[in-house]
Amino acid sequence: MGVIIGYANVLWLFPYFLEAEQIGLFRLIQSAAFLMATFGQFGLGSGLVKFFPRFKEEKGFLTFILIGGAVGSLVFFLISLLFKAQITAYFSRESALFVQYFGITLIISFCLVQFQIFEAYCRSLLKIVVPTFIRDIQLRLAVTALVVLFALELITFDMLINLLFVVYASLVISAIAYLISIKSFKVNFDFQFLRNGKLREILTYSLFMLIGAGGTQIVLQIDSIMVSGALGLDATGIYTIAFFIGVVIEMPKRSITQISSSLIAQAFEKKDMAAVGKLYKQTSINQMIIGSLLLIGVWANLENLYSFIPNSELYIQGISVVLFIGLGKLSDMVFGTNGEIIVMSKHYKFNVFAVAILAILTILLNLLLIPKYGIEGAAIASFLAMLIFNLSKFAFVWIKFRIQPFSSNTLKFSGIVGLILLLNHFLPQQENALYDIVLRSAAITVAFSILTIGLKISEEVNSLYGKLISKVFKP
Repeated sequence: MGVIIGYANVLWLFPYFLEAEQIGLFRLIQSAAFLMATFGQFGLGSGLVKFFPRFKEEKGFLTFILIGGAVGSLVFFLISLLFKAQITAYFSRESALFVQYFGITLIISFCLVQFQIFEAYCRSLLKIVVPTFIRDIQLRLAVTALVVLFALELITFDMLINLLFVVYASLVISAIAYLISIKSFKVNFDFQFLRNGKLREILTYSLFMLIGAGGTQIVLQIDSIMVSGALGLDATGIYTIAFFIGVVIEMPKRSITQISSSLIAQAFEKKDMAAVGKLYKQTSINQMIIGSLLLIGVWANLENLYSFIPNSELYIQGISVVLFIGLGKLSDMVFGTNGEIIVMSKHYKFNVFAVAILAILTILLNLLLIPKYGIEGAAIASFLAMLIFNLSKFAFVWIKFRIQPFSSNTLKFSGIVGLILLLNHFLPQQENALYDIVLRSAAITVAFSILTIGLKISEEVNSLYGKLISKVFKP
């Protein structure tokens, strides 16, 4: 549902009612807010997931994390204001409009800090459905409503941007309401559990996670930010459309990661490495399957998809961006939960150094490739940085834990992907774009499913298939 709403927003609603520059500003504000929020929460979201199995009975644990997040936001807010001139100077030439809305970006980042902490708490409780609904559906529907109000001329574009604060504040309110409804929102100022070095342990871990998460967000958001600074908001608008088409590949990974990180934390607490290794392999092959299907489907129908976008002749300039963004996301999925394994283990400090190097590498690649290749350069930089990052994490997990996510099924499935790409190449192009999408997607999905299930690539996929068949043909 989130993907459908997102596609309707980014591929139709935005291009129809907003100029490319306005779409670029819309994306830049949210990308910058997410980046700021990561530093603002001081790594306490990851700290909550890591230490929840140990402190879940302590009534003041959630309150401590929330206070820490609020303090961290305030500190980062003040630092941002202190360096406001230097930050806005980068955008003043090509994306001057962003400077005007720097304040609302800071406010949105504060809301994101609180929501991300509540979301981490829900993950620790193994309650991921409602938070996912809030983030992927409620947020998108609220944005849809704002753009519709703008299209009906009931609000100005300036009001639309400023009302983004209300949208992100509603996420926090909804998360609190959900936790209250399941009787898990308890404010308590009993912090005695922080004695005997526990406070230092939590803060040390969170500080390392801050550096690691900050680097990760730099990798995720810096391309749009640097495109805005180097090429302008128009280019960011084109990049945004292409990026969203490509990023859909990783949607399933988000939910899998939310639940697997908590399960891995529990497994490490019990010293159950067999469970960690099993999750590693399961997430790798299953994410590879669904990610490959989505990427092939998107790439096979890409020209058709662009034909439905208003002003497609402008936005189709980003068609190559989709491929590289999709490949970057797929590479992240193929390597499974390597990052979560490192972060939840005693070797979590490695993730900090790896992410720091990745962030620097990403910035350098963007500086090198954007001037030469434009928005395609930003996408290539993102792909290369993500691939190198995952290779380094894969090597580390193998060296330290002697576990790896691949098997003979990985090789067999790679062959299936090759056959499906060959099939797509020989499928005749239909004149009607919608008819071509339906026919091409159906042929790819059927062939993909038959080969994947028939060769028993994934136990989980075959189990789901068996359950589905038994329900359909149940006497």
